[in-house]
Amino acid sequence: MKTFKHIQTLFYYEGPQVIEGRDLFGGHYIGVMVEADGETDRYLIAGVVPESLRKFRVGGMDLRSLIEEHGSDEWYLASIEGGQLNQPLEPQPQSNPLAVSGFLPDPGFLLHDQAISDETVLEVRARNNVILSVSVEPPEAATEHRIRLETLAGLLAHVQTMVKHAYAAALRELAPITRKQIDRSDSHLLDVIIPAAAGSFRVTMEASKLPDMLGDSEIARALDRIDVLFANADNPLAVLEAVKAHKGHLAGAYLRLLRFLTEHQTGISYSWAAPNFATPKGSRVSESQITALVEVLSGISNLGAESINIVGKLEKADVVHDTWRISNEEESFSGKVKDGGPSLNGLKIGGSYRLSCIEEIEFMEGTGREQRLLYLEEHQPT
Repeated sequence: MKTFKHIQTLFYYEGPQVIEGRDLFGGHYIGVMVEADGETDRYLIAGVVPESLRKFRVGGMDLRSLIEEHGSDEWYLASIEGGQLNQPLEPQPQSNPLAVSGFLPDPGFLLHDQAISDETVLEVRARNNVILSVSVEPPEAATEHRIRLETLAGLLAHVQTMVKHAYAAALRELAPITRKQIDRSDSHLLDVIIPAAAGSFRVTMEASKLPDMLGDSEIARALDRIDVLFANADNPLAVLEAVKAHKGHLAGAYLRLLRFLTEHQTGISYSWAAPNFATPKGSRVSESQITALVEVLSGISNLGAESINIVGKLEKADVVHDTWRISNEEESFSGKVKDGGPSLNGLKIGGSYRLSCIEEIEFMEGTGREQRLLYLEEHQPT
């Protein structure tokens, strides 16, 4: 092995104590801190078998056994300056036997000391990531194991869209300075890792972005918010109050998912967990409960709309077609004026304005994409 690339931290205590890495050829390695001296940390690096590494992650094998199983004959030491694990390392091969080096960890160190039977939490421990599992039972699954492609694709698209808007809603409640410190580019994304497992239609996904060294994951903010909407599914009025509190794009995505499930005649169940969970969170909603929820929520006007304010320079004001465009240093926005809305007459191209708009989301069935529609409600010069 010439290069070791840190993949994730498996155990953290006043610094990364146990890390996982790969070489350039995809080989699996475990790293254990053996010495901390000021700004320099030294790690024992040893090759491991992927199946054994998974067993260690879920608490089925101790650290010493993992290393001794495969890495005793060929092992390395790597020095890391200033905790810079994001840079590739070049570990130095060692010639003396690992058994007499004094670097082997004591027997009995387990990542988890509690046995877990729940499938979601087991998968979390195996992958050290946030896991979301979703199950549906459409009519085509009544007599044999099958699900229509459009049903599965639509389900995944609606789930991802809802997670995206739940994450955005959760971030809005943070202090502005905290929001600026968060990289939001991919924190809401999910990857399918186990599609439609045999015997059920339980699709398992994980966060595209791994948790930080302490096991905290940004996507958990979104899933916590979704739990609030799915709680009390047997009480539509209680759900109505929860949805009103989250009125906007998240509520709209929630209602679209419920309507999708109704159209495909299925209930839904889901569970999720983060690396620090002992038990999963989640909910189960029957087809009849979903039908009742759709009936109640469909009576709310503009459920999925959000109010936004835009400040910038006006680039277009078409009084014939009631369309407009405005730009600032960050983005360009364009939209329309609904019947009865404010007139665009008198607006000056190049002038600076504040536009108060209603933003609606149009979900494109089949592609899972969303189209943002902006409708002007008020304008004033700045």
